[in-house]
Amino acid sequence: MDFRLPFAAALLGLSLAGAAQAATPAEVVARHVESMKLGKLQPIMDDYSADTVVVTPQGLVADQAPARGPGIYSGQAQARRVFATLTDKDHHPGIKAMETTIEPAGPDSVILHWVQFKGQPQQVSGKDAFIVRDDKIVFQAIFVD
Repeated sequence: MDFRLPFAAALLGLSLAGAAQAATPAEVVARHVESMKLGKLQPIMDDYSADTVVVTPQGLVADQAPARGPGIYSGQAQARRVFATLTDKDHHPGIKAMETTIEPAGPDSVILHWVQFKGQPQQVSGKDAFIVRDDKIVFQAIFVD
């Protein structure tokens, strides 16, 4: 019996399975945006590494420390505070209506351009910079225009 063909097929299957598991940074951020729009906190957090760092504009999260300057949230538990705020009843309508464009910026970097309430008096826009490694967001900085 010739085992070469089944062996080759098995090797091809293994290589395709491994390739299918790794998402590009843009795909990870797209998945993150979709979870944000759905307001589902746990799927949002599943995209972050345990040692992630999220930097926010001053005042985005209540009781920010330090009170002045940008908020710096180190670790998934601290980062969860940011996304609990962004998915709460006061902030989620803007997230849900957000229009986005994802711009790859390097092998592990993505810039997310976003606009909430486009064309309306309460319009707000900005950019988020992401570093993604091993299918997890390890760094995010949120900038409001």
